[in-house]
Amino acid sequence: MTSAYLLLLIPVFIWGSNFVVGSWLVGQFHPLALAAIRILFTSSFLLGFAYFTHRLVRINNREWIYLILIGLIGTMLNQTFFFQSLTYTSATEAALIMSLAPIATSILAYFFLREPLTIRMILGSIIAVIGVYMLVAFGKQQVAIGLGDVLAGGAMLTFAISLILIRKLTQTLESIPTTVYSTVFGACMFVPFVHVNDQHPLLAHSVWPWILAALSGILSQGVGGLLWNKGITIIGASKASILLNLQPFVAMIIGYITLGVPVTRSQIIGGTLIVLGVILATLKLQSLKHKSNSLPMVHPLSQSKR
Repeated sequence: MTSAYLLLLIPVFIWGSNFVVGSWLVGQFHPLALAAIRILFTSSFLLGFAYFTHRLVRINNREWIYLILIGLIGTMLNQTFFFQSLTYTSATEAALIMSLAPIATSILAYFFLREPLTIRMILGSIIAVIGVYMLVAFGKQQVAIGLGDVLAGGAMLTFAISLILIRKLTQTLESIPTTVYSTVFGACMFVPFVHVNDQHPLLAHSVWPWILAALSGILSQGVGGLLWNKGITIIGASKASILLNLQPFVAMIIGYITLGVPVTRSQIIGGTLIVLGVILATLKLQSLKHKSNSLPMVHPLSQSKR
C-alpha cells in the first residue's frame, strides 16, 4: 500500500511542477501553439504505448460521441484555458484554483450521475470557495477577479466536466483507449486554431523550449497519467484524489526555487482553506464505482486531466 502512495506522488509532483513549467513556456510560445505542441507529443507517446501493449480497440457510435466530447472539452478547451490563464496569473494561483476540481466534479456528479451530495460536501465547498476569495481578493484595495482567475476557473470546470463524461464512457471502454483516443481527437481539433492565429510569432526559435515542451507533454499527460491509473487501481480513486491537493504546494515551492516567485500570505491562507475544504468534501466520498477506479486523469497540467 505504501508503494502505491509513493507511485501516486510521482504524477502529483509532475503535475504540480507543470504549472511552473507552463508559466515559463507561455513566454516562449503562443499559448495555443504550446498546448497543441504538448498534446501532439502526448498523443504520439500514448499511441505508441497503446500499440505496443495492444490496447487499440474498435469503438462503437456511442463511444465515438463521448470521445469527441472529451477531446473537445477535456483536451482542447481545457488546455486552451490552462495555458491562457498562465499568461495572466501566477502558477501558484492557477494551481490553487484548479484544486477545486474534485468539488466541481462531485457537484456535477450529483446532477448528472445521481451521486449523493452530502453535508460534508456542502461544508467543504463553502470553505473552499472562501479560500478562493481569500486567494484572489485578500490584500487588494478592491475585490476584483482577474482574467487569469477566470481562465483558470474555466480549466478547472472543463476538467471536471470531462471526468463526468469519462465516467460514463468507461462503463463500456477501458481507461487506456479512452485516454489515447480522446487525446488524439483533441490534438486534431487544435490544428485550425494554431494556424489561423497570426497576431504574433507562435513558436520558440531555440531548441530548449521545444525540448521542455515535449518533456512536459510526455511526462505530464503521458507518463503521469499512466502512473496515476496504475496507482488508483490499488488504493482507489477516492483516496488517491486527496493527494491531488498537494499540487498547489508543489507549484509554490518549485515556483519559488526556480523562478523566484514570492509566496504571499493570501496564497498561504487561501490555499490552506481550499485544501481543507477539498479534503473535507472528498475524504470519505465512496460513491465511485469499480469502473471509475481506473479513471484516466488527463491533467493540464492537464491532464486530469487528465
